[in-house]
Amino acid sequence: MTEIRRLKPEDIPQLNRMHTVVYNLRKDYSEEEEQKEDPLDHPAHWTWGVFDNGKLLSGMHELDFLMRFDGHSVKMSGIGGVGTLPEARKGGLIRRIFEQLLPEAYEKGVMFSNLTPFSHDFYRFFGYEIACARNNITIPAKEFLRIKPHGEFVPVFPGDDTHALGEVHAVYIAGLNHGICRDYWPDNRGWKRFTQDDPYATGTFIYLWKDDEGKPRSYIKYQDKEEDDGHVMSVSELAFIDREGLYGALGLVGGLSAQFEKFSWLMPTFIDPCDFLGGAWDIEQEFKPRDMTRIINVKAALEMMRRPYGEGGYVVETEDAHITANNGKYLVEFSHESARVTPTQKSPDLRCDIRVLSQLVTGYRTLENALYSRQSGLELCGNRETLNRVFTQRPQHVTEYF
Repeated sequence: MTEIRRLKPEDIPQLNRMHTVVYNLRKDYSEEEEQKEDPLDHPAHWTWGVFDNGKLLSGMHELDFLMRFDGHSVKMSGIGGVGTLPEARKGGLIRRIFEQLLPEAYEKGVMFSNLTPFSHDFYRFFGYEIACARNNITIPAKEFLRIKPHGEFVPVFPGDDTHALGEVHAVYIAGLNHGICRDYWPDNRGWKRFTQDDPYATGTFIYLWKDDEGKPRSYIKYQDKEEDDGHVMSVSELAFIDREGLYGALGLVGGLSAQFEKFSWLMPTFIDPCDFLGGAWDIEQEFKPRDMTRIINVKAALEMMRRPYGEGGYVVETEDAHITANNGKYLVEFSHESARVTPTQKSPDLRCDIRVLSQLVTGYRTLENALYSRQSGLELCGNRETLNRVFTQRPQHVTEYF
């Protein structure tokens, strides 16, 4: 008998074995596993599974996040750990999980769902679309010698107080769509996970930077990665409250150029790395459109998204194959104080499927840009001036990996 449900703690050993297979990992399971509850692990019920007569065949995590969206903090489900055992593939098991997961997320008040895909086309079938890009840069570390360090760098170790890191992070993500609120989980679990690596054992370091007055303005987390041509300072997160904080943190790089040949960072696209140096020839960069999103609740997202100055209105018609509650036409009336969204029978100014609407609402691309897409699912019917004012590009950055 096939059963689709959320996992229980006793299902975790099966999940671990499945991930070992599908992600090409290696672990010796010859001895019986001792189930130890790690307080930093995700709870078992954050994972969905497909079982056949008690055997786990397929599963995925649905992580409970709070993310930033146009100045608000909203509920987001982060999809990860997706996998199916080889003998059960091509059976539509992931599809069957999504068919239960997405409508349930709507009922629970989730507004968006995000993921990093193994295949963008695969997740488009479930209504996801690219909505965040990163700029993968590599720069010789010695080039940062021109950024003179000042202030104070404070190392952060597992178990240290993370209050100052949290203050910096809260300011950093305040205006970033898809920024994840790390203080959302109870018992400071998000920050405990972020700082859990022993730098001496793992080569992963975190430094908080304070300005000359002692105010925390940024932090940098990096790992020492050894490559054929030398050591690389690989940055996984650099958060800052302002320009001074950004360059304060980058002041660390030049000072470490004797031990690192290169600096690398999968950085947000709202910063231009050419600003770091006097010349740009030594910068290697690759634009990587990677993370995907989908709207879970269209009405709520349209009500909360940023509004242009003044008053106006428009009608958008959308189609969602997996959350039928989203289907229909919406009249959006906005002023400088609020927005009201109501079902309507009026003719639409814009028709789009859930994938295109997810890009437009989160500000990944403008309407004018989206009209050039080869992907179908967008039709402009009128009211173009208002729609251009509504659907603008905004800073994006998914600040967690899951």
